[in-house]
Amino acid sequence: MNVLLTCVGRRRYLVEYFKSELDGSGLVLGVDMHAGAPAASACDRFLVAPALYADDYIDFLVDVCRTHQVSAILSLNDLELPLLAAHAHRFREVGTTPVISSEEVIHLCADKFLTAQFAESIGVSTPRSYATLESAEHAIASGAVSFPLVVKPRWGSASFGIFFVENLEELCFAHAYCQRIWRQSNLARMGQPESPVLVQEAISGQEYGLDIFNDLEAKPVGLAVRKKLSMRAGETDRAITVESKPFSDLASRISRELGHIGNVDCDVIVRDGRQYLLEMNPRFGGGYPFTHLAGANLVRVLLNCLRGGQQGQEVHYQAGIELAKCDYLASVGARVEQG
Repeated sequence: MNVLLTCVGRRRYLVEYFKSELDGSGLVLGVDMHAGAPAASACDRFLVAPALYADDYIDFLVDVCRTHQVSAILSLNDLELPLLAAHAHRFREVGTTPVISSEEVIHLCADKFLTAQFAESIGVSTPRSYATLESAEHAIASGAVSFPLVVKPRWGSASFGIFFVENLEELCFAHAYCQRIWRQSNLARMGQPESPVLVQEAISGQEYGLDIFNDLEAKPVGLAVRKKLSMRAGETDRAITVESKPFSDLASRISRELGHIGNVDCDVIVRDGRQYLLEMNPRFGGGYPFTHLAGANLVRVLLNCLRGGQQGQEVHYQAGIELAKCDYLASVGARVEQG
C-alpha cells in the first residue's frame, strides 16, 4: 500500500508515522512545490509539484498516483482541500482513494460563518458571529454582543489576520485592514471577495484541540482530546492529553452531522463549563502529534480503514501526557524524483 502526502512541507512527523505503520509494506510518497521542503528527506520518494494553482497541478497528482500505484492520497494544506475534493473522481479512476471529505464539507469548514451556523443547527455552542460590519454594529447597539470582539478572515488559516478590538473605532479599522490583506493573499481563492471578514464574540477560557475521526464511509470511529497550553504561529506548541468523555457528546454531534471523512481537527474553548466550537479543519492538523504520541494512533486507524478492517476498533490513548514541540534540523538535500 503506497500513500501520497501532498503539500508535505514541514509535516515530517506525519511522513514518519505513516512509514512506521506501513513497516515496509508500502511506500510513503511526498510532493511539494518546494524541493527543499523539510519533510522531503523523510519520504521514501519525493517529487517536486507544480504550483498549487497551476493548470497542470491536478494532472500531475493523478499521474503520480497512476505511475506509483498510490492507494491513498491525503492533503495537508487548507488551500488544497477544495481542489482535491473537486477532483476526487479523477483519483478514484486510477485506483487511488482520496482521503478527503465532500466539497460541501470542505466548504462548510473553510467558511467560519457557515461553521458557526452549522454549530448552532446541531445544538453546539459557538461565539456569536456576524458576516458584515453593519450587522456587527447593529448587534453592539442592541446589546446582543459587547466588546472585546474578534475580527478575522471568514476564510482563513494559521491565525492569519486575526485582531482583537475594544471599541468601534478599532473595529472599523481592523475590519477594513483585515479585508485588504485577505484580498491580497492566496486565501482570497477560497472565499467571496464581497464579504471576506467575520466579526465574532470573544470567548475567554481554556482551549482544547479535538481529533474527531470518521471512517471512509463517514461513520464515527473515535475521539482524542488535548488541552492546549501554548500556541505558536497558529499551531499548538505545548499541550497535555485529557480524557475524551467530557467532549464525547459534542464530538458525536459533529461526527454524525458533518459527515466528514478521516480526521477533523476542531478547536474548542471551555468557559464556565460550556463548550464553544471555534473552527474545524478537515485534515490532520498541527496538534495531531500530541494525541498520536499519547497512543491515539489515527494513522493506524486510517490504514486499517483503507484495508477494510476497521470495524469494531476503538481509539485509545493515555491522558496526562504533556508534550512540547521543539526545533529540529532536517536535511533539505533529498533526492528528487521525476514524474
